[in-house]
Amino acid sequence: MTRSIEDKYDSGNYTAQSFKTSDGLSLAYRVYGDKGTGKPAILALPGLTRNIRDLDPAASQLAENYRIYTLNLRGRDTSDNDPDFSNYNTVVYIRDIYEFWQHLEEEPVVLAGSSLGALLAMLMVEDHPDMLAGIILNDLGATIETAGMARIFGYAGKLPDESDLSKVVATLKDHVGEQFEGLSDDDWERMAVSMYGLKDGKWHHRYDDNLGRALAENRETPRDLWAAQKKAADLDLPILSIRGVLSDVTAKKTIEQMQAMAPKMQAAEISGRGHCPILDEPASQQAIVQFMSDL
Repeated sequence: MTRSIEDKYDSGNYTAQSFKTSDGLSLAYRVYGDKGTGKPAILALPGLTRNIRDLDPAASQLAENYRIYTLNLRGRDTSDNDPDFSNYNTVVYIRDIYEFWQHLEEEPVVLAGSSLGALLAMLMVEDHPDMLAGIILNDLGATIETAGMARIFGYAGKLPDESDLSKVVATLKDHVGEQFEGLSDDDWERMAVSMYGLKDGKWHHRYDDNLGRALAENRETPRDLWAAQKKAADLDLPILSIRGVLSDVTAKKTIEQMQAMAPKMQAAEISGRGHCPILDEPASQQAIVQFMSDL
């Protein structure tokens, strides 16, 4: 049987499952690896407009040594869309993540987040430290650079459907091409099919169409991520920062300032990557394995 283009880059090294939130939505997740590794499980969260397909290459590699859970936030890919788009906010996401951890009946986990996922990981330090054995921050720090956020908000929820996958790839290169060096044609295609799926014969982004509206109308008061970093330092919580050298979202000086506040915090710089490293890079994998070994 021929695999569809949407499944071409899927490792298949996981079990697909779902759980119900307290307000009745079904959220999709994947389970990689086995229990009994002697280390905490890793719970990985994708970025703002991304989903767990992005995390498959990294999770598949890490599953050789660790149990990995990857969770789709509400309104992303195979998780349910929320009928009330105002629920696409950090308060609800944090509630979902905590309920998911309770659903897993796991001991404290290492919460690994990319971009928005990393922001949520930092906020969980303040809100639910009981679930954390450590945090991994993929290209996000306590200060978020406005240039990078303007770039992301400039296209999030606004990209059109495309009839041809090559046009999706071209669109991605227009918006994130400067953030990634040395990607092969297959790498770009894999990224495209992780972000877009076929819908009514066209390639459509894998998130709720109302997410863009939620971003535009968001009235949340931004929380102080430096306060979250101080809480992590006070708790002596293990922290790993993975930052793309080309990043326009996270500055090197921000990570250095965070390390000054929490001297045990580990940090890795990933060459040829911006926002965000894919986490399958050898340097990313090495940093995560070292961090887990030190727990």
